[in-house]
Amino acid sequence: MGMSDDIHVRGGKHTLVASGNTMTIDGDDTYDLTALKAVSYDAVRRHLNGAYQGTDFKIQFKQDKRTRMFILTTNHRDENLEAYRQSWLQLVDRIETIAIPHLGDSIVAAVRANETVSIGPAGGKVILSPQGVKKGGLFGKQVPWAQVTGTDVNDGVIRVLGSKAPGAAETVIGGVPVTEWNSRVLPYVVSLLKG
Repeated sequence: MGMSDDIHVRGGKHTLVASGNTMTIDGDDTYDLTALKAVSYDAVRRHLNGAYQGTDFKIQFKQDKRTRMFILTTNHRDENLEAYRQSWLQLVDRIETIAIPHLGDSIVAAVRANETVSIGPAGGKVILSPQGVKKGGLFGKQVPWAQVTGTDVNDGVIRVLGSKAPGAAETVIGGVPVTEWNSRVLPYVVSLLKG
């Protein structure tokens, strides 16, 4: 499938059409993947008192002063599960091909221009600066880019890895929950800035 192919997805009462660089929800709320301020996406299995309730496939956009979530929800019998999963994966592929590089390049440019950029909420964020990466909070220790080795995803958290001292064993520097704004941009940014 090329990026010129339109993707039409209907979830509940809402419709999303992906066409080229845009995603339009309900025919009139359009988001340009090359102009987003932030993006988030995740698939979550819902449980209530231990009972499986269904799966949510979420995509969120932030552009200008607008924020919007599009969600595909299955019930406990998983009706439409495979169709929703395939549609969501197609949308995510388009986001990762267009939006992630645009967002990532702007963050990399900001860091290289001597700015500090935080990704994640107060309790689970990483701070990127020209000097390196550190975990948010009082006890975050700066790890120079030369000692940053990469990223991984573990238990719903995108983690930045590296050694806290030259030649030391690889460890987790900090992490951001996958559900947070721009957490998915973190691997792209780290791959460009690391040593």
